[in-house]
Amino acid sequence: MKTMIISLLFVLTSSMTILAQSKKVQKLKKDYIESAILELNNQKLTLFKWENKDTLRYHVSGEFQFMSKKNWEKYLSTIENLINIKIVETKNSDAADIGIYFGELNDYFTKFNIKSTGNAFIKNFDNWSSRNYNQKKQLTKTTFCIVPSKTKESKRGYFNIQRLFLKSLGFLGKLENDYSVFNKFRTINNTHLSKNDKKIIKIHYDNSIKAGMDIDELKLALYSVDI
Repeated sequence: MKTMIISLLFVLTSSMTILAQSKKVQKLKKDYIESAILELNNQKLTLFKWENKDTLRYHVSGEFQFMSKKNWEKYLSTIENLINIKIVETKNSDAADIGIYFGELNDYFTKFNIKSTGNAFIKNFDNWSSRNYNQKKQLTKTTFCIVPSKTKESKRGYFNIQRLFLKSLGFLGKLENDYSVFNKFRTINNTHLSKNDKKIIKIHYDNSIKAGMDIDELKLALYSVDI
């Protein structure tokens, strides 16, 4: 009888553990989809990412601010390990896959031939991002702008650099999590990539996840990802 009770307890404990793990996996999948895909008019759009690249080159225009060189290099090193793509700086703006601009938005729009939306409130924005892609939705060129004159505090600038670089990798959605850099806003708790953020980034650059996937295709592909 005692042996039977112990066996039942073991089965029950194992089942509860599996259920808890399953819930965590489902939550991570949901967080990934919300972080990766832009939602417009209550509809999820398609997925964007860099593909067939072993190296991404970035170029900085203007004075790099709000983050120390040491922290920037540490951040890039973390991203490299997660996406399995080398990230290097280039002094040639035309050769860059990712353009990083510190300055005024109008100058940024001019430099990268970006058409302004005409939004009357744009003059108050402290950042902007843009991307080019091919028919397969594979990224071909991404840029982002940090506007120092509109950035009210250094912590906001620090957050924007991290968040916008992730947008340059194809993460166009947002996550309502105060501990995540994928949050639309800076919080006191999302100064660095969380463990969950790192898992999300790694999923996006798994070979099973392809540029151009819609929401249904993405949900199916996630079954092939080791989470």
